[in-house]
Amino acid sequence: MSSLWWVPSLVVFGTTALIVIGVVYVVRLRRRRAIASGRIADPRPESIEQLEIRAGQALVQADEAVRHGAEELAFAVAQFGPDATASFAEALENARATLSSAFERRQLLSDVTPDTDAERRSWSTSILEACAEIESTLSEQTSAFVDRRTDERTAPERLAAVRTMRDEIEARVPDAEARIARLSKLYAARAFADQRDAVPKAREQLAVADRALADADAALESAEPAVPHLEKAENACAAASAALDALARAEDRLASADAELRSTISDAERALTEAAGLRDASELPDAAEHITARMAELRGELDAVAAATGPQTPLLSIDSIRSAHAALDDALASARSAQRRIDTARDALTGALFSARSHLESAREFIAANRGRVGADARTRIAEAERQLALAEAASDPVEAVDIARVAARLAQEAGDLAHYDAGPRTAPIMRGR
Repeated sequence: MSSLWWVPSLVVFGTTALIVIGVVYVVRLRRRRAIASGRIADPRPESIEQLEIRAGQALVQADEAVRHGAEELAFAVAQFGPDATASFAEALENARATLSSAFERRQLLSDVTPDTDAERRSWSTSILEACAEIESTLSEQTSAFVDRRTDERTAPERLAAVRTMRDEIEARVPDAEARIARLSKLYAARAFADQRDAVPKAREQLAVADRALADADAALESAEPAVPHLEKAENACAAASAALDALARAEDRLASADAELRSTISDAERALTEAAGLRDASELPDAAEHITARMAELRGELDAVAAATGPQTPLLSIDSIRSAHAALDDALASARSAQRRIDTARDALTGALFSARSHLESAREFIAANRGRVGADARTRIAEAERQLALAEAASDPVEAVDIARVAARLAQEAGDLAHYDAGPRTAPIMRGR
């Protein structure tokens, strides 16, 4: 056997060892880079000396942050006044007090008195935390006023844009007045009571916007803050636009209600015809008598709507007919087969959902327009009405869905009534539930 028989094995084992060493090196290198970048935590505790060095650096940065904050506060006071910068001044004073305490802890580390390792680590850590708090608070305050100065630099352009917005809203007023006139001829006042004063509301808000725009003009001329006045003008314009938008939606809603009323009447007439057939075919006298009474109620509602003259309230007419129709449905329940009852409920579901959605939309708009005066009772009912409507829309059983939708409509009506009560013309409104 050759004396060099061991050479191949040495080559194999040596190559394997080099590969293992290389893999270990790469893994350790990647781990060090990950720790340096902060992607993973370093399991080794930081030495006390390193911690004290970082605390000293943080103190320098915090001291500079306080100095910079004082300069920014001086600029802010000069531009916006002491009242607008009161929170900045308070934050700066707190930062100075915190910085002073941090310097005291640093002095404890620097004096000749020996300190334990636990004390050195605790004081350094508290210095780092205090400095981070100082920099974060002052950075937030400084950024806020830097943003305000940026807003002030663009105030002239913003002023022009608000004026354009205000003029566009005013141009909509004649159309709104014509819309009010149309609605007043077609519908009773209660049908769109919440939007009858849309034009006066819009004019009132435009007047507020005019005063705010004049104040903004004066502020720009005297190099004073103009943004607060511009924000007030923008809010007033938004309120005026919202009033006119609500009026337009009310007209659309009432037009839809007219079409729905015709469909409701047609459904009720078909129901009366079917009810007559079921009544006549019933072998139960009590059931036939009950059906006859409910038919008379529904016929009375239909005749009342047909005989009405002058401006109408279609949504209320829909509600009265559907209420009588629902009572007739209840009377017919025992005479219908399960499938017929489901078919009838499916036909009625569209109308029931329409009523619920209409009452909800009306109540929501009123609460949105009077949100500061409407209490918890109205808001609770409208939330429950919304929940019931969602259940009705999701229900797989049409009979169940119709019942739930009617509950949603009733709750929405109650929410509207409560909201009107809360926001009604009283010297000192009762703020229930607040």
